[in-house]
Amino acid sequence: MARQRLAGTFRAAIAGLLLVVGPGALAGTQAWVGADIWLGKEQGYLEDAVLLVQDGRVADVFARSERSVPDGTTIHVVDGEFIIPGLINAHGHVGMARGLETGAEIHSRDNVIDQLRLYAAYGITTVVSLGDEPAEAFDVRDTMDPAAPDMARLFVAGEVPNPATADEAREAVDRLRAMDPDWLKIRVDDQLGQTEAMPREAYGAFIEEAHVHDEDVATHMVTLDHAKGLLEEGTDLIAHSVRDAPVDQELIDLMLDRDVCITPTLTREVSTYVYADRPDFFDDPFFKRHADPTVLEQLQEPEVQQRYTGEAADYYREALPLALDNMMILHEAGVRIAMGTDSGPPARFQGYFEHLEMAMMQNAGMSPADILESATRVAADCMGIGDELGSLEPGNWADFVILPEDPSADIRHLRVLQTVVLAGRVFSNP
Repeated sequence: MARQRLAGTFRAAIAGLLLVVGPGALAGTQAWVGADIWLGKEQGYLEDAVLLVQDGRVADVFARSERSVPDGTTIHVVDGEFIIPGLINAHGHVGMARGLETGAEIHSRDNVIDQLRLYAAYGITTVVSLGDEPAEAFDVRDTMDPAAPDMARLFVAGEVPNPATADEAREAVDRLRAMDPDWLKIRVDDQLGQTEAMPREAYGAFIEEAHVHDEDVATHMVTLDHAKGLLEEGTDLIAHSVRDAPVDQELIDLMLDRDVCITPTLTREVSTYVYADRPDFFDDPFFKRHADPTVLEQLQEPEVQQRYTGEAADYYREALPLALDNMMILHEAGVRIAMGTDSGPPARFQGYFEHLEMAMMQNAGMSPADILESATRVAADCMGIGDELGSLEPGNWADFVILPEDPSADIRHLRVLQTVVLAGRVFSNP
């Protein structure tokens, strides 16, 4: 099960606050007064409301006309703004790359922290890193103070094994559990015919052994057949879209029967081919706010652009419309969609790709309100962290984003975020 080792963050301007404690300060009881506060798709916004925070957690949410703020409370006036829970990436990766570099030489605690602060700078206050993190990521997770985070909260999965037999699978589970991961993950994929996909005997044994120890398993897959096999063996999360065939009722029934969620990772597909030319989003001011100019220059070099052509690029470009259609079919059938991007490998820009993902979800037909749920409450519940994150219910960590425009009207309004607060602290990237 995912554990509640919470760490969080965000960078933002402190516009519109009449009385503000400094970055990182915590003044006992605080109240954000006058905003419309998102309570979820069913309830919508509580208008002209008060968000009361005590010791880093939500103490109460109520209409300003209902009662007075307690004496001695630090007041933040945010009249006319919108407050939503902090955004959650249910499928990212942390610390495995730096710019376009990968390998052990770039693995470091500082790199993990920098990336978690980058996520936070774009409003992503929690990241579930689904595999291949360096050991330093576990150290960062374990040493975070959930009541005083200065970066996105982190959950980790560790090594993604590829056992070939049932015995190897059970051994892999024992080896991974020694790291105390929040999730386990396996890949069932033949890499477009370049390798042998993990046999069912092996992935079935891995899932069975993980469940013996109360560990949840996320599974990378590409094909409809593999998705069905994994669900029949008991996987707890489908970690990508089905990309080879339309999803059918059999798959839908398998997912609904055990309430298995899916992270679509649409931007993962985009990342395989988009840099063959200069992407339009390189001109997006919201993207450029935190993008590394050196990496952008590298991605425009002809020899680098050439890497984003060929069989794999063509396959995933052509598969993307099907992935979008499949996501919508599952969503309309009642399967829970947890916003996830697979960001973190080279050129999958952490923080921004989550906003790109949500825009693609909206373009595919999901309502902005459904996307807000997908990136907050649903993502938290699907990843086993909904008892402390994903909504502004009393008792949860006070992680939220303050915006001048309503993202439930257009999810792109998230790109004008002003302030992010984590555990009652205004985030400021050092």
